[in-house]
Amino acid sequence: MTGTLKNRIMTPVGILLFALGTNMTLAALKITWGHSIGSVGMLADGYHALLDTLSDLICLGGVVVSRRPPDADHPYGHFKFEPLAQIAVGILLFMTGYEVLSHSYFAFRTHHAPSGAASSLAVMVLSMGLQVFLVALETRVGHAAKSPLVKADAAHIRSDLFASLSVIVGLLASDAGYAVTDPIVGILIAFIIGKTGFELLKEGTMVLSDRSPLDPEVIVKLAMETPGVLGCHAVRSRGPESRIYMDMNLHVDDNLSVARAHTISHDVEKRIKERYPSVVEVVVHIEPSQEEESHAFDTANPH
Repeated sequence: MTGTLKNRIMTPVGILLFALGTNMTLAALKITWGHSIGSVGMLADGYHALLDTLSDLICLGGVVVSRRPPDADHPYGHFKFEPLAQIAVGILLFMTGYEVLSHSYFAFRTHHAPSGAASSLAVMVLSMGLQVFLVALETRVGHAAKSPLVKADAAHIRSDLFASLSVIVGLLASDAGYAVTDPIVGILIAFIIGKTGFELLKEGTMVLSDRSPLDPEVIVKLAMETPGVLGCHAVRSRGPESRIYMDMNLHVDDNLSVARAHTISHDVEKRIKERYPSVVEVVVHIEPSQEEESHAFDTANPH
């Protein structure tokens, strides 16, 4: 892998394109081989890989759209398209889990045993090797770029590893005369896939519902350490791990000029961004010191 090619792949868009090509190749291989040997498990895993290509397309779309700059319709930017795509991947994982359960139920009822276990095992081991390599790359890129979508795709492929492992166990057990092993393992894998899907849905929903990613008390402490700040309240934050927006109220001396109060607010913003580099914007509302006393009274006597 040349340096230029490696640099292109080790980006959110590059790694997702690489994943798309890999999953399309694996899907074609598993479906073709599964038909040739009559393996229901391998066919299910092949169609599972087809779902992965759809997942990659959703992630690619989410990454591309989320990077578009703010416009008149989206003045805060398009970053929420990433958690939207993340939720879509979670739903696809639930669909995958359902397919694995359906396959397991079918295999349990029919006592179906595939032929050609040795050759099928080689195909599945090759598949798992590619998946392990892809998970390692996506995990590295996801952490480096702080991309929830790349992390989501890595989690999806990690669940695929368990599904592929269930197919291998089923093939080996069937070859040894224990056909019932395949559906039992399949049920366990389906629950693992479902758990991964739930975690992705939960994480995406937290971002879309504007759950606070930062502790307000820590932010207040940072603000109060800034010279000129007499008080701080109404601290709020929202957004994904890679792009956090904040707003707060600061109290300064009544006699300060507008220019001096503006400088203090910039000092607070700089301090916060140094502590949390993923914070992209801090909106500060300046209030006089008398307002601090009024706010304290209102907080102690909300009614």
